[in-house]
Amino acid sequence: MISLLFPPKVGGFDGTTRLRSAEAYDPRRNTWHELSSMLSPRSNFGIEVLEGRIFVVGGFNGFNTSYDVEYYNSTTDEWCKACDMEIFRSALSCCVVSGLPNMAEYVLPRDALPLLHVDGESVEVSESDESV
Repeated sequence: MISLLFPPKVGGFDGTTRLRSAEAYDPRRNTWHELSSMLSPRSNFGIEVLEGRIFVVGGFNGFNTSYDVEYYNSTTDEWCKACDMEIFRSALSCCVVSGLPNMAEYVLPRDALPLLHVDGESVEVSESDESV
């Protein structure tokens, strides 16, 4: 089982191709070791550790932006497919928000967000607009 205290090196771009490789750091030995390769090569993805699993989200495979998600199970040294996103995403960030019973209740579709920028001028949002 790998230590998830240190971020692994996963995927990326070597200047020619997108990578599927993954490595983990062992702080006790001060060494890196190879993990199983991801299911899909990708760069520009989001990555996060949740419940002892490394999740890789979206990204770019060299041809298309991706909506798929996979995770690494350190107990089995395997990558598994997780639920896909509904939209293709690349160059994204991920974070874990604890304590929310159903995250879907706190997510807004991109089209639901109001435009707050007009002709190079910023628009102030009043307190009544914040509930949108």
